Amino acid sequence: MKYLLTITLSSLISITSFSATLLGNEGSININYPNNRYPLASKPYIELPIGDVKPAGWLKIQMERMCTGMTGHLDSIYTKVMGPRNGWLGGDGDVWERGPYWIDGLLPLAYIMNDEALIQKVKPWVEWTLASQKSNGYFVPDTDRDYEPGLQRDNAQDWWPKMVMLKVLQQYYSATNDQRVISFLTNYFKYQLSELPKSPLGKWTFWAEQRGGDNLMVVYWLYNITGDPFLLELGELIHKQTFNWTDVFLNQDHLARQNSLHCVNLAQGFKEPVIYYQQSHNPQNLEAVTHYGRRLPASVLPDCNHRTRLQLQPYRLPDRDTMPAG
Repeated sequence: MKYLLTITLSSLISITSFSATLLGNEGSININYPNNRYPLASKPYIELPIGDVKPAGWLKIQMERMCTGMTGHLDSIYTKVMGPRNGWLGGDGDVWERGPYWIDGLLPLAYIMNDEALIQKVKPWVEWTLASQKSNGYFVPDTDRDYEPGLQRDNAQDWWPKMVMLKVLQQYYSATNDQRVISFLTNYFKYQLSELPKSPLGKWTFWAEQRGGDNLMVVYWLYNITGDPFLLELGELIHKQTFNWTDVFLNQDHLARQNSLHCVNLAQGFKEPVIYYQQSHNPQNLEAVTHYGRRLPASVLPDCNHRTRLQLQPYRLPDRDTMPAG
């Protein structure tokens, strides 16, 4: 048991989203690890910049396998989608979520492992995105094209895939401190504030409407850096246009019915009430996510593929002799 606890603790310390507890009065600022700006609620934990914590032991081995395996080489394995035709590289191929999804994982992996080859693989996606911003703050791809088997060439204007790229840029800034990201996001969020009343999150697809918390998360992140008041106004607007997850968890029966919610939408939506609580200070937002677990039937998890009923099974830790060394 002592060995197991040592391994577990070592792995937890090595996780890249490691958080440092902030001491002091609510609202106090640590210049090295700034907390939320007023009026956002003070956070008890602060995320460290990407690369500040390095993996070791089992976790390092797994991340090395990711570098040399599919994660690091998806562009050569899945060339049709992740190759140079991808719309997020300026091509005429995929314009929706799959490219940003890959880079959302590849970028932190590259910088955490200080893998220069992977960093160079990530940079064209970042540079193309930064260069694509228009004078009104919008960024592309934004052109729908005819259907081609195996590609997502429509819904280019959907808000959702851009939310993924916002997180990519947030992580890129965390790793590099590239100030272009701050001006880019500021201009884009000004565009959103003016455009969302006319073209709300759910205009093109329901994905953005149900995953608006991802957008909101980056808005608050930028507010903590710049303090621009318009970002709080945008935060309220995004929340109002996002699927009401607080009500879903507190008052509705979605979690007791199969096929009621898309599994990833649920996972994305689960954090929205907590993110918005930072601005609302409404305890119902926090109660929603704690109440959620009590409302879920004990034997059933949400259906991830809309077909299979998943039964909760007890998890057994591996025996000491079968655990990897290190």
